[in-house]
Amino acid sequence: MGINLALNADITASSYVDPYAPGRAVNGIVSDPTSRWLCAALPGWLRLDLKKSCWVGQWTVKSIGSNAGWPDNYCMTSFRLESSLNGTNWTTVDSVTGNTNNTCTRVLVNPVYARYFRLFVPGEGGLQANKSAASVMELELIETDVAVLTSLEIKDKEEHTAVLTPVFHSDTLSYTSNVGYDSDRITVIPVASKTTAAITVNGQALTEGKASVEMNDGSNRVEIKVTSAGGCTVIYQVAVTRASSPYLTSVKLTGFRMSGFVKTTYNYSLSTKSLASTVVTPTAEDTEAAVAISLDDVVYNSGESIPLNEGLNPINIKVTSKTGVDSRIYVFNITKST
Repeated sequence: MGINLALNADITASSYVDPYAPGRAVNGIVSDPTSRWLCAALPGWLRLDLKKSCWVGQWTVKSIGSNAGWPDNYCMTSFRLESSLNGTNWTTVDSVTGNTNNTCTRVLVNPVYARYFRLFVPGEGGLQANKSAASVMELELIETDVAVLTSLEIKDKEEHTAVLTPVFHSDTLSYTSNVGYDSDRITVIPVASKTTAAITVNGQALTEGKASVEMNDGSNRVEIKVTSAGGCTVIYQVAVTRASSPYLTSVKLTGFRMSGFVKTTYNYSLSTKSLASTVVTPTAEDTEAAVAISLDDVVYNSGESIPLNEGLNPINIKVTSKTGVDSRIYVFNITKST
């Protein structure tokens, strides 16, 4: 473990009894009975701003009991550590209830990366001798050296690189991504900052530096765990959305005999001498897919009559997935001659 990030850090409190200001809980002094924070009312909290985001792997609350002459039953009983990246939205990191130790040290299995930390004391969570009062002699946040990802790449079934949102950064732990309907499997390629780190993807170890993950329709959770030699684990999560079907199963054009329609064939050639118009009726594989029919940038509804001019009439049918990001364009080139 590394340095105590809380030592002399920027700290505020929900309240305090003068002269027991919050700064006395991070000054490194435990021999002076007055070097402590005393909360004026519960629930209450101490809030630290580390000025930059750091990895914390261990934290300690030192109560006034057994320190500087205080009785042993002056230990804090219930409290929790919270973290925030913006100082507004707080996430519980670790909780302690029924504590009887005057020095309570907690090691985090999963280190936390944040700029702001808060020690929160609930009502009746104060000292064992008086649960309506809270007093902390020292709060410590210990920095940890963790293994993180230096790169993360996701490839679809056709080996195209899927876009991560936001752009990958070692300290950003949550992402979203999209792959097409045809990608029933993806390849995840994570690289760690330390060669001694162990990486798993959805619980499976890497094979030749990558892992294959099956994709269901819709949202799929991909979890990448990076565990350092010391046992600390950093977890990255990617919500990968596999698009719903963008295919047609059939197309009818009045006046034409369509034979051999294949959903993965996108260009068809037809000809006529006498037809003044045709009605296009496409059937999508996914009934909720969006289907758009157009000719020369004019949009038509399914079943609507489309006039045919002399020469080439390229009728486009675009099918867009209901879920995710994918589409197909079918082109029916109708040549009308005299």
